[in-house]
Amino acid sequence: MNDKKFDKNYYYGEIYEDYDTFMDFEKLARGLIRRYSFDSFLDIGCGCGNLAKELKKQIENSNRKCLIQGVDFSEFAVKTANCSFVCESDCRQLKFDDSSFDVVYILGTFGYLPTIDDVLIAMREAYRVCKKQIVFEDVYDNPLKTSDDYDPYRVQFLNQIEWRDLWTKILRDDDSIKITKDEREEIVITKGCNTGKP
Repeated sequence: MNDKKFDKNYYYGEIYEDYDTFMDFEKLARGLIRRYSFDSFLDIGCGCGNLAKELKKQIENSNRKCLIQGVDFSEFAVKTANCSFVCESDCRQLKFDDSSFDVVYILGTFGYLPTIDDVLIAMREAYRVCKKQIVFEDVYDNPLKTSDDYDPYRVQFLNQIEWRDLWTKILRDDDSIKITKDEREEIVITKGCNTGKP
């Protein structure tokens, strides 16, 4: 991967007209806080840190303490985030100790990795730093230029089942994995509370 292609033109021009407004980060943060219980949260591939900042703001407004961390491969994105809790890191080699975060969140990140082997390395890293749950929303299975989700830098086009099957390769027998059917279709991995892997 080359972080130079994820530059200002990527976030504010070529792919996203305005990265800050392409998604309702306030609503996304509110939903994550409502659906998942955590005192520490890692956003892998956080871009310009919008979700991490919104989570921190909402949690602090409720007088709660929580460790929020975002990481991204793009030097430009991290500089744009301009905050102490967003740092530059490759998702295949995270700079955190084992079980550092209650929830590890991944949105639109692993689809940019060059090979399935790289994806599996990144999954192992996400799993390693996770204490409780991984929430995975990385499904872009339409490579057509006419698709709303088209991005010329995305190379992995897998559906929910294919992503789930990759995750099962690295999970332990006492972990559970499910695809949620509520407002967002997420793959949720819960460590150490098996209700049966598919």
